[in-house]
Amino acid sequence: MSQKDKYNNLVQSIKDDEEKEKEQNRFDATLEQIKEALALLQKLLEAIKEAKESSVTTQKGLKAATQSADNAITGICNAIVQAQQTPVKTRLDDESLKQLHDSHTQWLGQEKQTLDDHHRQQKESWQKQSQRLTDIVKNNEGVWISTKLFYIVGSLSLLSIITLAIEIAFYVYFKWIA
Repeated sequence: MSQKDKYNNLVQSIKDDEEKEKEQNRFDATLEQIKEALALLQKLLEAIKEAKESSVTTQKGLKAATQSADNAITGICNAIVQAQQTPVKTRLDDESLKQLHDSHTQWLGQEKQTLDDHHRQQKESWQKQSQRLTDIVKNNEGVWISTKLFYIVGSLSLLSIITLAIEIAFYVYFKWIA
């Protein structure tokens, strides 16, 4: 072999080694990715196992709650049926009528007393107000006019207000509009 062939073989060997090293590096990187994926897969598997255990516990709780609700409903239904089947005994004899009449009479007496108290309080209030008005008239406090004078003054005041309103309307119409 010639020197050139040896050199070419050596170069080829170096290139092959470099290629093998690149291939080894790619293989190592792929292996590292596979290890990471495997670790992630194990974590996911553990999470799935925990979720399964949690769902089993939740399912047992829901079954117990359903059973408890069914028991409560059954108890309520039984109580309603018992209440419907319980006979109610009533009687209306002379003694019961007398008790009812006595209770009604007692209630009427209480109401009469309450109304009497209310009337008495109203009478006292009217007497106080009457006394106050009498004192005002005796001391000549306030303004006192007769009914005729009130109607005359009221009519003139109303007529004045109407006249003033008409004058303002004509003024506005002729000054600003026309």
